[in-house]
Amino acid sequence: MGYTPDNDDRPPLPSQRPDNYTKPIKLTASKIENVDAAMIDFVKDLKLSANKSAGFEEVPIIWVSPERAYSSKRDQLYRDADGTLIYPIISVERSSVRKDLTVKGTVWANIMPVKDEKGGSIQVARRIKQDKTSNFQNAHAKRKRGQLNFPTAKNKRIVYETVSMPIPVYVEITYKIILRSEYQQQMNELITPFITKPGGVNYIILKKDGHTYEGFIQPDYRQNNNFRSFTREERKLETEIEIKVLAYLIGQGRNQDQPTYVVRENAVEVKIPRERIIFNDKPEHTGGRYYGLAGIIKPRKGKREEFFPPFDTAGVGGGTGPGASNTSAGGGGGREYTAGSGITLNGSEFSVDTSIVAVRSGTTFTGAVTFDAGITGSLTKLRDGSAYLVAGGNITLATGSNGAISISSTATGDGSGFLARYKVRQTFSESPNGSRVAFTAPSNYVEGSEMVFRDGMLMMSGSANDYVLTPPNKITFNSEDPPDSDEVLLITYVQS
Repeated sequence: MGYTPDNDDRPPLPSQRPDNYTKPIKLTASKIENVDAAMIDFVKDLKLSANKSAGFEEVPIIWVSPERAYSSKRDQLYRDADGTLIYPIISVERSSVRKDLTVKGTVWANIMPVKDEKGGSIQVARRIKQDKTSNFQNAHAKRKRGQLNFPTAKNKRIVYETVSMPIPVYVEITYKIILRSEYQQQMNELITPFITKPGGVNYIILKKDGHTYEGFIQPDYRQNNNFRSFTREERKLETEIEIKVLAYLIGQGRNQDQPTYVVRENAVEVKIPRERIIFNDKPEHTGGRYYGLAGIIKPRKGKREEFFPPFDTAGVGGGTGPGASNTSAGGGGGREYTAGSGITLNGSEFSVDTSIVAVRSGTTFTGAVTFDAGITGSLTKLRDGSAYLVAGGNITLATGSNGAISISSTATGDGSGFLARYKVRQTFSESPNGSRVAFTAPSNYVEGSEMVFRDGMLMMSGSANDYVLTPPNKITFNSEDPPDSDEVLLITYVQS
């Protein structure tokens, strides 16, 4: 980005590479020299020629203010042995430069550049940064769905690469084109293209280095001839043509510290990390016992949190453990124990109260019981000996040799009205607006029977997934990804 506008070895813009942008964009600095060169090219493109002694030849064009070293070498090509100019000849001169604040082209506001080392005021090109955008989308799919490249809803983390440039400054530059000849026929041949080339208007277009400028040929063709006085001076016919060019300047040339064009990428997410210190910092993730002797809570997937007790240092190095109501044999430095609920301590012997502590047989549970590893054995009888399951109308129960229970129906058709209660592709009472997360179904649903579709994609239920159920008839989407207003939400469910 440190290339100057005049450095022809600068790399092309990313937009000039066909594999990156669909339409090539050429952006170079526009300087006064570009406008001068565009005017010279316009006059040269006219291919002005006139009759000379050697025949019909092209007339030379001279820029009247070149460097002295260049001029001294070039002038001798246009003069004879006596130092007299060889006619006909055309000279081009820039006579004035005017900054008109009433002429500003398409950019009227004064847009200040960005206050950083790059600058740039106007955005001229933009594209999606495919690699970085896909990285954000894949990370989101991996976090939500557990796999990469999973099709999800509308992606909100899009990285754009933009190209900007300084604001163009419009100026009015006036040029004088002077035609000199010895004969009237030569002058007529030189003036005619300036009059007829624009057609019925005086408007011309000048181009140079990808820039386009507008020129206006003034209607007066001022003539300054000396043959009317019949003196001994060199006979000369002279016509002055004035052209005003509406041009724009971009950049400050070699005096500009910042680049002419700027390539930037936008930020799609801002994260602020937790403040940390070097010493005595508390661990953010506690997943093992190695953080100290005080013990930690270690979460396990799919199970309740389990507490690891502190390391027992009693009796190590002469220390003692917690206070208790009984002391083990051995005297000083021994351990003391206290009987808790459901435990009886008699001397050095412990006994269990089966009404409080569950044992392998003979235990009665009076509250809710959870079996993480499942239950084995027969469940067909209750405590009073009655059947655990009772068949209702049109229902038949059969117990297999392995204790499994088979339930079958003897009814035919839709006796329970299931088809009438099965609601397909129903719309919610509320419409998505980009911020609403709670939606109401047309009627109450049977929990677990619902299927929620978002733009045709089946959503997953659960607090760590797309939505959660709020019985009897509501669902609540994840607050990090509320449905947009252009998305379609449908629900299929069994009415309760």
